[in-house]
Amino acid sequence: MSGFIYKGKSTESVISSSPLMLATFNFSDSITGSKRENIIGDTTLTRPIPNEYGTQSSALTFEYALVKKTREPFNDEEQIIVETWLSSPKFSNDLQIIDCKGNEVCTYCGKFTSTEWKPCCGGWAGVSFTFENNSAYPKKHFEHTYTVTGSLKFDLNCQSNELEEFVYPVIKIFEPNETATVTIRNITDNNNTMTLRAFQRLPITLDCEHCIPTDKTTNGVISYSDLGWQDVGNIYWLRLYPGINKIEITGNAEVTISYNVPYKKVGGWI
Repeated sequence: MSGFIYKGKSTESVISSSPLMLATFNFSDSITGSKRENIIGDTTLTRPIPNEYGTQSSALTFEYALVKKTREPFNDEEQIIVETWLSSPKFSNDLQIIDCKGNEVCTYCGKFTSTEWKPCCGGWAGVSFTFENNSAYPKKHFEHTYTVTGSLKFDLNCQSNELEEFVYPVIKIFEPNETATVTIRNITDNNNTMTLRAFQRLPITLDCEHCIPTDKTTNGVISYSDLGWQDVGNIYWLRLYPGINKIEITGNAEVTISYNVPYKKVGGWI
């Protein structure tokens, strides 16, 4: 891979003298995969086989390095720029891995937890780093936009590599003509339906994972009652099965469905 984008800066341009590229100072004959822990109950005389509650995955941590593409050493000023870039964030941020053609391969989300600079004649040969992801795998982002007039049925292929979990998308709805009702039904999910009032020329964003509707213009939270939802115990938030989901949208609006899914290709940064 060529490099990455982190906190709005790229390995291509973070320092002016040369683009940076991913490298390694230590040869390895293995690639970090995943580690899971069984969540089980206790055994007793009457329950010799414990109850199972699933698994919990450990966060992925990997080590790599950055060097100049020109193979020249970093001077002290450049070392400070790169160190500041990697070490300043206190919370997890997206790390977008870019290939040699400039295409995004996948995205991690986490923090650089350590750096180690390699001295050489004339400055610094490069920096080794440890990156701790906030989950077991990187993610891929997908986005689909539909213009609905009356009614629209379509197949949405949720390309998740996690086969036993739902994916909760973010839905953006824009009603250009008038305040009207928009209905989204997932036929694959037992015909479950979410129905809401979409306001004229007011973009609405529905975060289905966190159950939060917002006004996309001001990022202000919209109340459930404004959307026509009275019984909060009977609200369906759209969720996607891995694979093909048969969706039907009724109304007159532009609807965008976006989501992140686990991408289980090990060594996605290489």
